[in-house]
Amino acid sequence: MKIRRMRRTAYTAGLAVLSLVLPATGLQAQAAAQPVAQRLPLGDGGLPETRSVTEVAPGVTWTRIKRGRPDARDHWTIEVALLKDEGAARALADRLDGAGFEPTVSRVDERPQDLPSEQPWGWRVRVGELADQEAAARLVKDLRAAGFRPTRTYFTGEDGSGRTGPWVVDVLRVSAGQRQRVEARQSLDRVPGGETLADMVRRTGGIAGVNGSYGSDEEDGTFGDVAGLSVVDGRLLSEAVQGRSALVLPSERRIRPSVQQLSTSLRVRSADGAQRELDGLNRAPGKIRSCGGTGGDVPTERPRHDALCTDDSEIIQYTGFFSGPVHAGDGVAVALAGDGTVLEVRGRRGGTVPAGATVLAGTGDGAQWLRDHARQGQVLTVTTAVLDHNRRSLTATAGRGVDAVSGGPQLLRGGRVVVPADAEGFNHPDDPGFFDYFAIHRHPRTLAGVTADGSLLFVTVDGRRPGYSSGLSFRESAAVMRALGAVDALNLDGGGSTTMVIGGRVVNRPSDSTGPRLMANALVIH
Repeated sequence: MKIRRMRRTAYTAGLAVLSLVLPATGLQAQAAAQPVAQRLPLGDGGLPETRSVTEVAPGVTWTRIKRGRPDARDHWTIEVALLKDEGAARALADRLDGAGFEPTVSRVDERPQDLPSEQPWGWRVRVGELADQEAAARLVKDLRAAGFRPTRTYFTGEDGSGRTGPWVVDVLRVSAGQRQRVEARQSLDRVPGGETLADMVRRTGGIAGVNGSYGSDEEDGTFGDVAGLSVVDGRLLSEAVQGRSALVLPSERRIRPSVQQLSTSLRVRSADGAQRELDGLNRAPGKIRSCGGTGGDVPTERPRHDALCTDDSEIIQYTGFFSGPVHAGDGVAVALAGDGTVLEVRGRRGGTVPAGATVLAGTGDGAQWLRDHARQGQVLTVTTAVLDHNRRSLTATAGRGVDAVSGGPQLLRGGRVVVPADAEGFNHPDDPGFFDYFAIHRHPRTLAGVTADGSLLFVTVDGRRPGYSSGLSFRESAAVMRALGAVDALNLDGGGSTTMVIGGRVVNRPSDSTGPRLMANALVIH
């Protein structure tokens, strides 16, 4: 979130003859001479690279790219810490050496592009050059027994600096004339819930698809809720992680798809004119996955990826898209008719969303606001808007049936590499190791992009599979998307969620040993 091997031909100096038969999907590649495309800018320049191209439907092609080869020098190692201060890193190395380990200290120079500085990002302390993951696991136990706290186990081919790969890249290209085939879909068409990509594509009658946004789970919110913005056919299902990137699919054919930093503006107003912020949609009150909310969230209102921010005074709206009982607990719940008329005021949060109605759930000050201003038979007016960086309404600029799928960070803007990892929350100020792990190291990635002519690119890159595919860093992801022809691009959810389905089957190799993940939403091609 397993594919069979395919016959493929290597690029020659001029032309490639491509031949591929996929009995499981009924798809057959076109055997035709094709001009050599730009090679992927990954690793050493002389690495072998092969491509196979399959026509999935008119205007929709699937390209499988394999590049590179395993490097016998790569090995498993244990990262004990990444520290900002060189002296602290060397003191840690001395303690490791005194305990009988053989540490190495190396400088990390890559940093968030939007945090320029002449200073190194940090100093990495590692132990071990091990042949396999089992030996690495034993060394982790030894380190812990000696009183150390190792952070991660790595295969060095995934460091972001390995020169040979290998890499396996799958590319779905939807021509500009066929882009109306693409739509955003929510898992099970409701919240909560989860669905594998293959099931989602099958249920919605799609021919292909890739996974979409980052999601939440029961521990940090609501399972199946997007951790950030979700707009499906013009309906706002989940509020934004404010200012984070999203792929915008306009409903108007004349408008080009785009990658934009978007925010949401949510308000509730009572009949007596009192107004208050509405904090979110279709999620548990007080739990803001990846932060980036408004109204006093702690510890921050800035985006902070994979972190949980909290707020004990919220009002959440459960729309008709929410299925089942709303989150129960202290506070107030108010049921609203379609025109905003208060149908019921509940003394505690809980119950269900009546047919054709919505529910406002309040905690803390939000609950008190509802007690003060929600009266049965009176009207509460809820207004929601998705806004671009110029504070213009998304439906006004992209059509009332627009789809928007959030991700982050952005990778390309106008053909330039622009990766605002700090602004979009992929740097934790108190933990330099988070950016190092999430952005510099290679992982499975799902990427989306728009070409100059308005065609759409959906790309999955397998990773966490030593010897098969190394994954990509943020910087490498941007370079790959530019080489494939994108001028605007962003990163979507990746890791174990990275999945591509074509013709009813998963064609990449998801990294989780347990199989394809359940996901919150997806981009489906019909």
